[in-house]
Amino acid sequence: MIRALFLVLFPVSAFGAMSNSGAAFLKIGTGARPAAMGEAYTALADDVNALYYNPGGLAKLAKKELGATHTEWLLGTKFDFIGYAHPTKFGAFGLGFTRLAAGAQEGRDASRQATAGFDASDTAYTVGYSRKLAGQAASWGTNIKFLQSKIGSYSASSVAMDFGVQHQMTSRPASFGFSVLNVGQGMRYLAQRDPLPLTMSVGTAYRLGGVLQLALDIRHEVPDKQTSVGFGTEYSVLPALSLRAGYSGLGSMGGLGGGVGLKMGAWRADYTFTPFGTLGNVQRISLGARW
Repeated sequence: MIRALFLVLFPVSAFGAMSNSGAAFLKIGTGARPAAMGEAYTALADDVNALYYNPGGLAKLAKKELGATHTEWLLGTKFDFIGYAHPTKFGAFGLGFTRLAAGAQEGRDASRQATAGFDASDTAYTVGYSRKLAGQAASWGTNIKFLQSKIGSYSASSVAMDFGVQHQMTSRPASFGFSVLNVGQGMRYLAQRDPLPLTMSVGTAYRLGGVLQLALDIRHEVPDKQTSVGFGTEYSVLPALSLRAGYSGLGSMGGLGGGVGLKMGAWRADYTFTPFGTLGNVQRISLGARW
């Protein structure tokens, strides 16, 4: 019953109608830029969003970065992310917080009569570390995440880990990445334990003419035995303005999306719009600063 209630409250379950995993909020991307590029960010991750897509990318940061994203998710739910990355001579460290909230829900008993209301939410706290390998062209990283879900008076918690590597070619503007996300025992409500959405991703990115970025990801969700492809483009119209478009073939939630990015000195702002048909539209706004 608890899992059924979870699926009703959180439409992210539409990522797969026959999903075999729990903690489906871990499938929601954190940043407007990667979302606009079809989530093809495994090889490209070079900002605080690397905490979600590939922790190996944190080592690319030469400056401290603070970033936040607010997402108007499906059916009135809200998804928020805030992250901080801090490069040092010992490697790059990152902290992240994500939360999916459905807000106040109206309770119903077995006879469909109104009862006291309740809240529902999913939260993840992330600590990441990344370091460049010999030669500085490659880097590796890892995250540890504390996960917590609440539905009224019921709650569940778990711990998960992520692993990732990136390699930047020195002879041409191309990079490659590989990540394994959400490694853990799963979430348990009462006597039922659902596996985490363990995901393996491999990606590549290539820059043409210094202004056009192309990225491709292939992702495999192990519990659901689903493989999807994401493709994204980013065109730098001006040094301060970028236009983005992408396609994510993530099951029934796949489709086209687009967005725009602005840079103003140390400040960055990104916006993404993604239509999901009858489920509604998703809008993301990201703000960040580097110093």
